[in-house]
Amino acid sequence: MTPGEIVPLSFALGLVILSFLIAAYGAYVALTAAAHIRAAAADGRSWLSYVGIAAVSMGGIGIWSMHFIGMQAQSMPFDAGYQVWLTLLSFLLAVLCSGLALWYVARERFSVLRCMVGGVVAGLGIAAMHYVGIAAMRIPALFLWSPGLIVVSVLITVVAATAALWLAFHVQTTWQRVLAAAVMGLAVCGMHYTAAAAGTMVCTAPRAFTGFLIGGASLPYIVFGLSIATLLLLRWQLHRSSLRFRQKLAQRVDALIGSGASVAEGGMPPAR
Repeated sequence: MTPGEIVPLSFALGLVILSFLIAAYGAYVALTAAAHIRAAAADGRSWLSYVGIAAVSMGGIGIWSMHFIGMQAQSMPFDAGYQVWLTLLSFLLAVLCSGLALWYVARERFSVLRCMVGGVVAGLGIAAMHYVGIAAMRIPALFLWSPGLIVVSVLITVVAATAALWLAFHVQTTWQRVLAAAVMGLAVCGMHYTAAAAGTMVCTAPRAFTGFLIGGASLPYIVFGLSIATLLLLRWQLHRSSLRFRQKLAQRVDALIGSGASVAEGGMPPAR
């Protein structure tokens, strides 16, 4: 394409589907971790490690990896590279804001107000992640932004984050988590592709970029594979933690039964 031409907005369907799958699976692991947060808080145990797992699952993988795959899904007539430090900053924004929102909501009894505040924190952080990720792009083009669509994308992000926090502290069964994860995956994708439509890409003259860049046609699949592997490890860690808790609970029950049996065997003192 020649300088001044507008790049048509189109996406590769296969990568769009991959972006949804990673968003939904990240949400599912995060919802599972949120169930552990609720159980640990009710039992008086530490729950901060579960907040970390949920933040990495939802913010770091379900949202950030989805964003990266979604960017590669956009059809462009040139190769896209990404500046490393801004890309890392976008990752940290997604994880830290998701973790902060979860911590804020979980530290006290759940309320709609706390959920809304947490949703705003998480939503703004995720929106910032997206646009910082866009700023990390190194391409022979510039963006002309639509303020209206930017506002819509931020509103979608805040609403989706608030809904995600509500679901995190209310869904109970596995099938509820699966359905909620699918809804959250659709919401995350809706935010991303609305934000993608907010920027019109206009070609410029080819130019060389300095600094360390990451990019390449195979990167979406590498990111997808590494993200799935990480989520499986996090899910396995949650499973191990659940087993340990059940074992401790069984030991407590056995101890109570044993002490009750000892009292029964000792008998009651004779009546006078």
